[in-house]
Amino acid sequence: MEYKIGSFNMKNFGANSQKDLEKIARIITEEQMDVVALQEILSEGKGIKRLLEQCVKYELYDWDFCWASPQESTDLDKIKDMIVNDTRGECYAYLWNKKKFKLAEMTRFGQRRIFEPRILNSLSNDVQVDCSVLARTPYYIRLQPLFGGFFELRFINIHIYYGDNRLSSLEKRRIEYDILTHDIYPDLSTKRYGDFRTAYTVAMGDYNLNIYTPGVVTSSKNYLAPVYSYCDGDRKINVLTEQKGLSTLSRQNVEESDQTLRRYANNYDHFTYSPELSGFNKVSFEVVDAVNKYCNSDFEYYNDNISDHLPIVMTIDI
Repeated sequence: MEYKIGSFNMKNFGANSQKDLEKIARIITEEQMDVVALQEILSEGKGIKRLLEQCVKYELYDWDFCWASPQESTDLDKIKDMIVNDTRGECYAYLWNKKKFKLAEMTRFGQRRIFEPRILNSLSNDVQVDCSVLARTPYYIRLQPLFGGFFELRFINIHIYYGDNRLSSLEKRRIEYDILTHDIYPDLSTKRYGDFRTAYTVAMGDYNLNIYTPGVVTSSKNYLAPVYSYCDGDRKINVLTEQKGLSTLSRQNVEESDQTLRRYANNYDHFTYSPELSGFNKVSFEVVDAVNKYCNSDFEYYNDNISDHLPIVMTIDI
């Protein structure tokens, strides 16, 4: 069975955002995404609710969503300077096709229990590491298919700290990325719940770090380590971060006028998975060329009405 998993930073999508909802819906449906992890979703997800309500003709009426704020505390002393330069309260959401998935559930002592999506903060028992040291703690969801096997998909939606381009901020980004790949991903990939379904786990989002790719020029030289390896007994486990195509837009002045032209800048948007812990039959990655495909190559329109990021897609075969 093949599924398409999307990730999309929506650039401050609030309740009254003047987004082109029809084009956003077209991108999701025409690219045949089944689940989408969204970043920078404000206003308790009211903009996403508008998207679902107003885009019936694109069949998003049969989709569901959830929203959560990653900040578990307003105590800046607790998380020290990790959030001082990043206080916009950017939040997360998931969209999924209800014809294919439902929230994971199990029956225990004769009662049906549904796993509610949740932020991985210090109140969560899903991981051993204290995620509250992150500027934006990740958003975790478990989905199971309506048809096609006894398994579940586990998704970790993350938006890594940005700050600025000083070395101290770059180091914080790498620290958060290491926590994701060294601790959060392995913990959630191997955790077993009461029904013991086979679990396939993927992390995704805006990492604010590039993957170095020969021949590809990025605006920022802030690179991540795309492979983390460790040993589990006699078995070597690799945690891979993929998706090298440029997925963010930057502004470049055109001559000396006030006109601007949007161009591609960095490959900040990625997926993370382990071939050993989540044994997909096939995996592929792509950046959706949404500016050219859905906005007639109008970078300004896309930036103002869609986002300053392109959506990315991971196709998996189970």
